[in-house]
Amino acid sequence: MSGSAAVLGGEAAAAVARLREELAASRQRLDVLSASSARARKLARLIGRLGERVALPPRIVLLGEFNSGKTTLANALIGADVLPTSIHANTRLPLHVRHSAEPTLAVELADGSRRVLTEATFQLLAGGQARMLHVGLPVERLRLFELIDTPGLASGMTRIDGGNLAACARANIAIWCTASTQAWKATERTAWTAVPARLRKRSLLVATLADTLNTDRDRARVEARLRGETQSIFGELAMVAAAEVDELRRNPGAAEFAERWVASGGERLDALVLGIVEQVLAGREAATRRVLGRAAARLGAGDSGGGDRGRERVA
Repeated sequence: MSGSAAVLGGEAAAAVARLREELAASRQRLDVLSASSARARKLARLIGRLGERVALPPRIVLLGEFNSGKTTLANALIGADVLPTSIHANTRLPLHVRHSAEPTLAVELADGSRRVLTEATFQLLAGGQARMLHVGLPVERLRLFELIDTPGLASGMTRIDGGNLAACARANIAIWCTASTQAWKATERTAWTAVPARLRKRSLLVATLADTLNTDRDRARVEARLRGETQSIFGELAMVAAAEVDELRRNPGAAEFAERWVASGGERLDALVLGIVEQVLAGREAATRRVLGRAAARLGAGDSGGGDRGRERVA
């Protein structure tokens, strides 16, 4: 897998694309019947909602302590700067990055409304009236997954604050960043237990700054310790030189690219992230089909109580 462009898709992504086509076709057929059938109208609305949800790229939330390399890793994952570091650091807000045709920057207020970030709305950040920043970038990889970069925990903190937990509630995948030079402290382990269990099942521990370890022996020792301590609470582990991964993704013509891409951890990082994305897409496709099957069975049996009642979560 090259650093210039990870394979966007796979079997699960193709299955979701087929499902979206099926949902659109079903919606069109039901629209014809809606004028004379309340059941058809209910199922059409359900199919519309499912179509919107299944089309959303999975969201990855990045968590970790200060100076653990989260924002550098965010840049490395997408190959672009998510936001000027000074703005992000000063706001202390989660930062949601998604695909858009043109660059955008907006602030989400406590009431859920969004406003384009201007000098006037910037004052709302200082007043504590904002809860998240939203950035749109014309980056192709963001069609496959979105990112939520969270404010780093102060060293020694053993809990995740409400803002970061709220960010977790919007995500499908969790990545915890830990600095290789002092990796996986007791406070990090305690904080990780507060992350929702559904995210911990789709998680990755990334040891950043791997290039700062003095020797290959030191790196192997740190990796072995992390595997021993975290294999039961993370899906996978990656040792990454995030700054070099970021550099190489933006410059695939660099000298000795292939060797550096592997050595920096870029190849393994991409493989692991895309593998978890595929898991989310496969689960989403299966859950959507189950919901549709139950809804069709209820409506076919004459249940007028609503085909989407009791639906399971489509992640």
